[in-house]
Amino acid sequence: MSRIPGTLGAEPSIRESIQRRRSGWLWESVAERVIQLTALLSLALLLAILVLLVSKGITLFTDKDYSFWRFLWFGNAVTDNTTDPSKFDFGIRGPLVATLWVTAVAIVIAVPLALATAIFISEVAPPRVRIVIKSMAELLAGVPTIIFGFVGLALVVPWLQDNLYDRAFFTTIFGDGAAGGLSGFTAGLVVSFVTIPLIVSIADDALQAVPRDFKENAYALGANKLQTIWFVMLPAAISGITAAIMLGIARAIGETMIVLILGGGNSSVPMLPNESMRTMTATIATGFGNATDQSLVKPALYMTGAVLFVITLFTTLIADFVLERQRKKFAR
Repeated sequence: MSRIPGTLGAEPSIRESIQRRRSGWLWESVAERVIQLTALLSLALLLAILVLLVSKGITLFTDKDYSFWRFLWFGNAVTDNTTDPSKFDFGIRGPLVATLWVTAVAIVIAVPLALATAIFISEVAPPRVRIVIKSMAELLAGVPTIIFGFVGLALVVPWLQDNLYDRAFFTTIFGDGAAGGLSGFTAGLVVSFVTIPLIVSIADDALQAVPRDFKENAYALGANKLQTIWFVMLPAAISGITAAIMLGIARAIGETMIVLILGGGNSSVPMLPNESMRTMTATIATGFGNATDQSLVKPALYMTGAVLFVITLFTTLIADFVLERQRKKFAR
């Protein structure tokens, strides 16, 4: 059989190319299966944690005969080591409201400061200044939260007590609820400085990911820097900014040491943020060490952890829903 001119020795080259493609397809298939397995493992781990918490906590209602509605609505969270359901005064309403107060204060303070910082280092600051500020923010994010608690106890609490809680205008509006400066507002204020570095880092990355053409086109149409940031950069990066805020909320909800030190420790339902309070995480941390196996405290705290887990999961699902709508709206 005659060979086509110019194709001498072409068969080995074609064969090697086909083998390389098959080998690449094989490795790609293996990598895809590994990624799928990792995702399934993560999902299984989350479900396993939830099942563990619920299985440990459900005995409060099944074996211990404690009322489910009393667990939800009773306005205190006293963790006495009793085995008598009629004498066990524990309800999740107080810790839940305290968690919401601390999170609300932290987010209201953290979001404006963090977004302003992210916009500054991304769009205004020189490159060297941007590197310094972002490095400091990332370094601050790695500081143990108990250090923030000690700093808040030594500096923030006395300052708030002297300049805010003792002022007539504040006590007239909010009442005298702070116990020596220890309150949900104090804890939320310090927690905000823990969430700020996280929001700054993610929001800055989201702004940096916006194509440069967006900014140049805005300038070409006559927009100034402020208009470009407000009408072009922020809408284009809204998905990442929203993710940063939602992660900040989750971070504030899960904080333990700061609220344990600065919250005041009152287990009843707080009506205002300046009152002494104890969040869900602080309730678990304070009650678990002294709980006995026979008392109702351990299953109650396990059930509190399950509720906290569901709240965090629900927050993440809301974030995913919002992000999906924003991606469709802004095509990002």
